Amino acid sequence: MNKQIILPLVALLLSGCTVNNNSSQSSSFDDTTSSSNTSSQPQVIENYMKAISPSGAPAIAFYDQGNSGTFETNQTPSNVLAQLSQDNYGMVVFDFYNGLKNLKANQGHYKLAKIITAGNLYLVGIDKTEQPTAEDKIVSFGQGLIPDLAFNYLYKDNQEILNNVSYVASTSEAGAILTAGMYEGEAVDYVVVAQPVLSTVLANTNANTYGRLNVIASFKDMWKEKTGQDGIPQAGLFINMNYYEDHQNYFDEQLELISTRLDTCINDPLSMKQTMDEQLSLQEQAALFGFNSQIAYNVQSSQETPNGFALLGSQDSIDINDFFLTLGIDEDYSDYIL
Repeated sequence: MNKQIILPLVALLLSGCTVNNNSSQSSSFDDTTSSSNTSSQPQVIENYMKAISPSGAPAIAFYDQGNSGTFETNQTPSNVLAQLSQDNYGMVVFDFYNGLKNLKANQGHYKLAKIITAGNLYLVGIDKTEQPTAEDKIVSFGQGLIPDLAFNYLYKDNQEILNNVSYVASTSEAGAILTAGMYEGEAVDYVVVAQPVLSTVLANTNANTYGRLNVIASFKDMWKEKTGQDGIPQAGLFINMNYYEDHQNYFDEQLELISTRLDTCINDPLSMKQTMDEQLSLQEQAALFGFNSQIAYNVQSSQETPNGFALLGSQDSIDINDFFLTLGIDEDYSDYIL
């Protein structure tokens, strides 16, 4: 990298610079329309107003956007990544590194504006209480994405362990394997999952693995021990620059709102839960976000592991350059970062 890149986790004001794949749920991404729109006519939703995210932890940044039609999720990561070459959305949430790689390879017109999550990955053992050995079967998710890159760095001193890793596309698929304890007809010893999938599986009394699961390691804690860095940047928010010039104030306001939502999730998870419950039923919440309000509240309010989604609040920052240096990544992505 040619320059240090530190993304402030307050709203990045630009002016100063789980769901069926075929039936994505949607919710509003605009908090500003309800008070000003006195017309009886329904609001016209333009593409620049729309946002899409993978279901799961990143979607909590839109927890209060459950019922107005401009926020969508999809549980297949490749479906979300494909939107970085389209103009269907004004904002796209995706694995920040692979989003940047995609944009540079295709000379895309989105830019990274914000990191949303930074380290909610865990290694979970099935009938295991220690770190894996060369004989153990491991399932992870997102080959080539941040979970995979982090796992390979953390276990790089034991290549035999890495040779035994199989991959699925998403954390929801990894959660299904953790629930069943099986992958492709074979018993599994360890699974890499993210929150809130982990908490959902641990609480599932009908799971084949219920009572047999042990959290072996937090990737965030291991990363801190090995590198001294406070987090692993994961999901990033990308802005469609084709829309920004004509709608600058809108995007600035949305980024401020996202920072406010993240602060609420961290500091007042009960308020977060109550808002979700006012807007959607538990079933509707699960369909849109990939989790319901009770799971979100439990993960965020845990006294043992507070802020379990590893959300980055407005007073935090993360150094992407340090992260890249740790992984030996020397590509310059500054043209695609606000």
